[in-house]
Formats: sequence, C-alpha cells, structure tokens
Amino acid sequence: MKSEHKIPRKVRVDRTLGGGEFIAKVDKKTIKNADFWISYSFLDTQRDFLNFPNRMTPNFAAKHSASFVLKKFVTKLKTNFNMSYSFASGRPYYNIVFDGVQNKYIVADKGQTINYNNLSLSFNYLPNIGKKDAKTFGVLVLSINNILGQKQVFNYEYGAISGNKQAIVPPSKRFVFIGYFLSFGTDRTEDAINLNL
Repeated sequence: MKSEHKIPRKVRVDRTLGGGEFIAKVDKKTIKNADFWISYSFLDTQRDFLNFPNRMTPNFAAKHSASFVLKKFVTKLKTNFNMSYSFASGRPYYNIVFDGVQNKYIVADKGQTINYNNLSLSFNYLPNIGKKDAKTFGVLVLSINNILGQKQVFNYEYGAISGNKQAIVPPSKRFVFIGYFLSFGTDRTEDAINLNL
C-alpha cells in the first residue's frame, strides 16, 4: 500500500500567525514483511505570547522536520528490527529581559540551535512465537538512541544576573535500553506480530 498525505494549513488564532505543510509516504509492499515511511513537515509560525516583546518564532518551533522509519519482522529469528532517523532544523532561542528604562521586555540575546539529528535502532525478540497455549507473552527489547553520538542542543538557558548562556543538552550522547516486557494471561503474540508488520 502506498499513500501520500499532503495537508496544507494556514492558521491565525488570537495573536498567532503561521502556516505549515505535512507530507508522508508509506510503503508496505517494497520490502517483504516490512514497513517504511518518510515524513516531512514545514512550519512557519510567529507568536506574540508570554513575555515576547513582539511577534516572534517560539523556541519550540523547528521550521523543517523529517523522519525515516523502517520496521522489518524476521519470522525465523522471531525478531523485529526497527531503524529510525529524525532531523529537525535549528530552533530559535532568546534571552528576553525586562528593561526598566524602557519599561518593556526586550531581546538581550538571540540565536539558533544547531540542527537536530538522531539515528536510532531497536530489536524486539519474541520468544513465545509458535508455542501452543502459551499463557505468558514476553518481548526482549534492545534499543539504542543516537547511535552516531550527534551533538544535540535543545535550547539555551541564561543566568539571571550574568546573562551567560548554557546549552540544554541530553544527559548523555547515547542512550541504551535493555528490557523484558512480560504479559500474563491471554497470549498476544499474534497481535504483536500483526501490529508490527
């Protein structure tokens, strides 16, 4: 099944002005027992809210974002392989302070974060597949986030007195999760397979 979604939007609510577009392509036939999809989003917005001195792009709005996801289930190995890549263009950041002389908020410093890049992998092993009358269902999971160790800066925070800025970053460059999820009662193995194809 191939599909394309294109949803253009122009929004003006209260004191918000912006527009955006979302495009996604999904393919379930090119690779046997696999799904992959590509999505892209464009967002152009400005808001006059909080202590903004005028209409500006908020610090949580990335103009461009995209992702690629590939999921493949290998029946012989009873394993689901997942890969994803995410990208977001840099987001603006501001140091907004109150100026007592002008009696208004001003932008003392501003800039843009670096682009966000994240390549992640996960493996899900389902040991109970093919077992008759299984009363428990388990999934062994290995997930690795930001495999390439890309530097990620989410925003900047400023010192209240000094105005010095410090990057807000994740606690570590990579994150690894190993876990085992166990379900008692009804065997949901078929659901897990069908939902991941």
